[in-house]
Amino acid sequence: MSRETRSLEFSLTIEATPEELWLAITEAKGITRWFAPEARVTPGLGGTVLLSWGPGMEGEAPITAWESARRFAWTERADTDAPRVVEFTIEAADGGCTVLRLVHSGFGIDSASDSEYDSTSGGWQSFLQLLRLDLEAYRGLRGRHVFRMKMGAGERQSVEESILRAMAFQRDGDSYSAQLADDRPIQGKVLFERAPGYLMLTLEGPIRGALALFAENCGGDTSLTTSWYLKGDAAGRAEEIVVAWDGVLARAAAM
Repeated sequence: MSRETRSLEFSLTIEATPEELWLAITEAKGITRWFAPEARVTPGLGGTVLLSWGPGMEGEAPITAWESARRFAWTERADTDAPRVVEFTIEAADGGCTVLRLVHSGFGIDSASDSEYDSTSGGWQSFLQLLRLDLEAYRGLRGRHVFRMKMGAGERQSVEESILRAMAFQRDGDSYSAQLADDRPIQGKVLFERAPGYLMLTLEGPIRGALALFAENCGGDTSLTTSWYLKGDAAGRAEEIVVAWDGVLARAAAM
Protein backbone atom coordinates (compact mmCIF):
# COMPACT_ATOMS: atom_id res chain seq x y z
CA MET A 1 0.00 0.00 0.00
CA SER A 2 1.38 3.39 -0.95
CA ARG A 3 2.00 5.89 1.82
CA GLU A 4 -0.28 8.94 1.90
CA THR A 5 1.66 12.18 1.93
CA ARG A 6 1.24 15.92 1.57
CA SER A 7 3.40 18.59 -0.03
CA LEU A 8 4.39 22.21 0.36
CA GLU A 9 4.27 24.27 -2.83
CA PHE A 10 5.51 27.80 -3.43
CA SER A 11 5.95 30.05 -6.46
CA LEU A 12 7.54 33.48 -6.81
CA THR A 13 8.77 35.76 -9.56
CA ILE A 14 12.31 37.12 -9.28
CA GLU A 15 14.01 39.87 -11.28
CA ALA A 16 16.89 37.70 -12.44
CA THR A 17 17.76 35.46 -15.36
CA PRO A 18 17.27 31.70 -15.16
CA GLU A 19 21.05 31.31 -15.19
CA GLU A 20 21.51 33.68 -12.25
CA LEU A 21 18.81 31.91 -10.27
CA TRP A 22 20.32 28.53 -11.09
CA LEU A 23 23.68 29.54 -9.63
CA ALA A 24 21.98 30.90 -6.50
CA ILE A 25 20.30 27.58 -5.70
CA THR A 26 22.96 25.10 -6.90
CA GLU A 27 26.33 26.62 -5.92
CA ALA A 28 27.47 26.56 -2.29
CA LYS A 29 28.51 30.22 -2.30
CA GLY A 30 25.07 31.12 -3.66
CA ILE A 31 23.16 28.97 -1.18
CA THR A 32 24.84 30.52 1.88
CA ARG A 33 23.75 34.00 0.77
CA TRP A 34 20.06 33.20 1.41
CA PHE A 35 19.72 29.78 3.05
CA ALA A 36 22.04 27.67 5.23
CA PRO A 37 25.21 29.17 6.75
CA GLU A 38 27.26 26.25 5.43
CA ALA A 39 26.72 24.35 2.19
CA ARG A 40 28.64 21.93 0.01
CA VAL A 41 27.48 20.75 -3.41
CA THR A 42 28.86 17.97 -5.56
CA PRO A 43 27.11 19.00 -8.80
CA GLY A 44 25.25 16.84 -11.26
CA LEU A 45 22.76 14.00 -11.16
CA GLY A 46 23.94 11.54 -8.50
CA GLY A 47 25.92 14.24 -6.70
CA THR A 48 25.10 15.48 -3.22
CA VAL A 49 23.94 18.55 -1.32
CA LEU A 50 25.07 19.13 2.26
CA LEU A 51 23.41 21.85 4.33
CA SER A 52 24.47 22.69 7.88
CA TRP A 53 23.34 25.00 10.64
CA GLY A 54 25.98 23.64 13.02
CA PRO A 55 26.81 20.34 14.78
CA GLY A 56 23.76 18.12 14.99
CA MET A 57 21.87 20.30 12.53
CA GLU A 58 23.26 19.14 9.22
CA GLY A 59 22.10 16.81 6.51
CA GLU A 60 23.36 15.45 3.21
CA ALA A 61 21.11 14.29 0.39
CA PRO A 62 21.61 12.88 -3.11
CA ILE A 63 20.82 15.10 -6.09
CA THR A 64 17.96 13.44 -7.97
CA ALA A 65 17.35 16.05 -10.70
CA TRP A 66 19.87 18.30 -12.47
CA GLU A 67 18.76 20.11 -15.62
CA SER A 68 20.83 23.27 -15.98
CA ALA A 69 18.82 26.48 -15.46
CA ARG A 70 15.59 24.41 -15.47
CA ARG A 71 15.22 21.84 -12.70
CA PHE A 72 17.09 20.88 -9.52
CA ALA A 73 16.07 18.41 -6.80
CA TRP A 74 17.45 16.46 -3.89
CA THR A 75 15.88 13.60 -1.92
CA GLU A 76 15.99 13.59 1.86
CA ARG A 77 15.78 10.25 3.73
CA ALA A 78 16.46 8.60 0.39
CA ASP A 79 17.18 5.19 1.92
CA THR A 80 13.99 5.03 4.00
CA ASP A 81 10.37 4.18 3.26
CA ALA A 82 9.45 7.85 3.86
CA PRO A 83 11.62 9.91 1.47
CA ARG A 84 11.07 13.62 0.98
CA VAL A 85 11.91 15.47 -2.21
CA VAL A 86 12.87 19.15 -2.54
CA GLU A 87 12.40 20.22 -6.15
CA PHE A 88 13.06 23.60 -7.74
CA THR A 89 11.71 24.40 -11.21
CA ILE A 90 12.88 27.46 -13.13
CA GLU A 91 11.00 29.13 -15.97
CA ALA A 92 11.87 32.34 -17.84
CA ALA A 93 9.21 35.07 -17.73
CA ASP A 94 8.67 38.43 -19.38
CA GLY A 95 10.62 41.56 -18.48
CA GLY A 96 13.86 39.86 -17.54
CA CYS A 97 12.19 37.94 -14.72
CA THR A 98 12.16 34.27 -13.78
CA VAL A 99 9.50 32.19 -12.05
CA LEU A 100 10.78 29.81 -9.39
CA ARG A 101 8.56 26.98 -8.19
CA LEU A 102 9.42 24.92 -5.15
CA VAL A 103 7.73 21.67 -4.12
CA HIS A 104 8.76 19.91 -0.90
CA SER A 105 6.92 16.58 -0.90
CA GLY A 106 6.68 13.49 1.27
CA PHE A 107 5.30 14.81 4.58
CA GLY A 108 3.04 12.48 6.50
CA ILE A 109 -0.63 13.34 6.88
CA ASP A 110 -0.83 12.28 10.55
CA SER A 111 -0.99 14.82 13.37
CA ALA A 112 2.49 13.84 14.55
CA SER A 113 3.84 15.41 11.34
CA ASP A 114 1.95 18.68 11.73
CA SER A 115 4.63 20.54 13.68
CA GLU A 116 7.42 19.73 11.22
CA TYR A 117 5.15 20.46 8.26
CA ASP A 118 4.26 23.85 9.76
CA SER A 119 7.84 24.82 10.67
CA THR A 120 9.13 23.74 7.26
CA SER A 121 6.45 25.86 5.60
CA GLY A 122 7.44 28.91 7.61
CA GLY A 123 11.09 28.28 6.88
CA TRP A 124 10.66 28.01 3.12
CA GLN A 125 8.47 31.10 2.95
CA SER A 126 11.18 33.03 4.79
CA PHE A 127 14.13 31.69 2.82
CA LEU A 128 12.51 32.27 -0.57
CA GLN A 129 11.97 35.92 0.30
CA LEU A 130 15.65 36.13 1.22
CA LEU A 131 16.59 34.55 -2.11
CA ARG A 132 14.60 37.14 -4.02
CA LEU A 133 16.04 39.98 -1.92
CA ASP A 134 19.60 38.82 -2.50
CA LEU A 135 19.20 38.57 -6.27
CA GLU A 136 17.24 41.79 -6.70
CA ALA A 137 18.98 44.09 -4.20
CA TYR A 138 22.44 42.69 -3.45
CA ARG A 139 23.57 40.83 -6.55
CA GLY A 140 27.31 41.15 -7.00
CA LEU A 141 27.97 42.47 -3.49
CA ARG A 142 30.13 40.61 -1.03
CA GLY A 143 28.04 38.48 1.32
CA ARG A 144 28.52 36.79 4.67
CA HIS A 145 26.07 34.67 6.63
CA VAL A 146 26.48 34.65 10.43
CA PHE A 147 24.30 32.20 12.36
CA ARG A 148 23.47 32.06 16.07
CA MET A 149 21.27 29.68 18.07
CA LYS A 150 20.17 30.16 21.68
CA MET A 151 17.69 28.40 23.95
CA GLY A 152 15.24 30.56 25.87
CA ALA A 153 12.70 29.84 28.58
CA GLY A 154 9.02 30.25 27.79
CA GLU A 155 6.80 30.19 24.73
CA ARG A 156 8.12 31.42 21.43
CA GLN A 157 5.84 34.47 21.34
CA SER A 158 7.17 35.75 24.67
CA VAL A 159 10.78 35.07 23.60
CA GLU A 160 10.26 37.01 20.37
CA GLU A 161 8.60 39.89 22.23
CA SER A 162 11.53 40.09 24.67
CA ILE A 163 13.99 40.28 21.77
CA LEU A 164 12.05 43.09 20.11
CA ARG A 165 11.85 45.07 23.35
CA ALA A 166 15.58 44.59 23.95
CA MET A 167 16.37 46.04 20.53
CA ALA A 168 13.93 48.97 20.96
CA PHE A 169 12.02 47.80 17.90
CA GLN A 170 9.67 50.44 16.49
CA ARG A 171 7.38 49.80 13.54
CA ASP A 172 5.45 52.08 11.21
CA GLY A 173 3.57 50.00 8.65
CA ASP A 174 6.13 47.86 6.85
CA SER A 175 9.03 50.06 7.98
CA TYR A 176 10.92 49.64 11.23
CA SER A 177 13.84 51.00 13.24
CA ALA A 178 15.77 49.38 16.07
CA GLN A 179 18.97 49.60 18.10
CA LEU A 180 21.53 46.85 18.62
CA ALA A 181 23.48 49.23 20.87
CA ASP A 182 23.57 52.98 21.49
CA ASP A 183 25.84 53.45 18.48
CA ARG A 184 24.46 50.63 16.34
CA PRO A 185 21.06 51.50 14.79
CA ILE A 186 19.39 49.41 12.12
CA GLN A 187 16.42 50.14 9.90
CA GLY A 188 14.57 48.73 6.94
CA LYS A 189 11.36 46.92 6.13
CA VAL A 190 9.54 43.83 7.34
CA LEU A 191 10.23 41.34 4.56
CA PHE A 192 8.16 38.46 5.93
CA GLU A 193 6.39 37.62 9.17
CA ARG A 194 4.24 34.83 10.47
CA ALA A 195 3.24 35.01 14.10
CA PRO A 196 4.43 33.64 16.29
CA GLY A 197 8.05 32.89 15.59
CA TYR A 198 9.00 34.05 12.08
CA LEU A 199 10.28 37.55 11.37
CA MET A 200 12.47 38.62 8.45
CA LEU A 201 13.82 42.16 8.29
CA THR A 202 15.69 43.92 5.53
CA LEU A 203 18.74 45.91 6.63
CA GLU A 204 18.86 49.15 4.67
CA GLY A 205 21.23 51.26 6.71
CA PRO A 206 23.76 51.70 8.06
CA ILE A 207 24.06 47.88 8.06
CA ARG A 208 22.96 46.31 4.75
CA GLY A 209 21.50 42.86 4.18
CA ALA A 210 18.80 41.00 6.09
CA LEU A 211 18.10 39.66 9.56
CA ALA A 212 16.10 36.47 10.09
CA LEU A 213 14.61 35.53 13.48
CA PHE A 214 13.12 32.08 14.05
CA ALA A 215 11.59 31.17 17.42
CA GLU A 216 10.42 27.56 17.54
CA ASN A 217 9.06 25.34 20.29
CA CYS A 218 11.55 22.85 21.69
CA GLY A 219 10.05 20.88 24.55
CA GLY A 220 9.09 23.40 27.22
CA ASP A 221 11.57 25.98 25.96
CA THR A 222 12.10 27.93 22.75
CA SER A 223 14.91 27.63 20.26
CA LEU A 224 15.83 31.08 18.94
CA THR A 225 17.90 31.06 15.76
CA THR A 226 19.28 34.21 14.21
CA SER A 227 20.77 34.59 10.76
CA TRP A 228 22.53 37.77 9.70
CA TYR A 229 22.80 37.91 5.91
CA LEU A 230 25.34 40.73 5.67
CA LYS A 231 26.10 42.42 2.35
CA GLY A 232 28.72 44.83 1.06
CA ASP A 233 30.75 46.64 3.72
CA ALA A 234 28.68 45.05 6.50
CA ALA A 235 30.12 41.63 5.59
CA GLY A 236 33.52 42.86 6.71
CA ARG A 237 32.14 44.05 10.06
CA ALA A 238 30.39 40.81 11.00
CA GLU A 239 32.25 40.30 14.27
CA GLU A 240 31.38 43.70 15.74
CA ILE A 241 27.76 43.36 14.61
CA VAL A 242 27.45 39.97 16.31
CA VAL A 243 28.98 41.36 19.53
CA ALA A 244 26.28 44.04 19.54
CA TRP A 245 23.63 41.36 18.87
CA ASP A 246 24.89 39.29 21.79
CA GLY A 247 24.20 42.35 23.93
CA VAL A 248 20.60 42.36 22.70
CA LEU A 249 20.23 38.69 23.62
CA ALA A 250 21.64 39.35 27.09
CA ARG A 251 19.22 42.21 27.68
CA ALA A 252 16.30 40.09 26.46
CA ALA A 253 17.25 37.22 28.79
CA ALA A 254 17.27 39.63 31.75
CA MET A 255 13.74 40.91 31.09
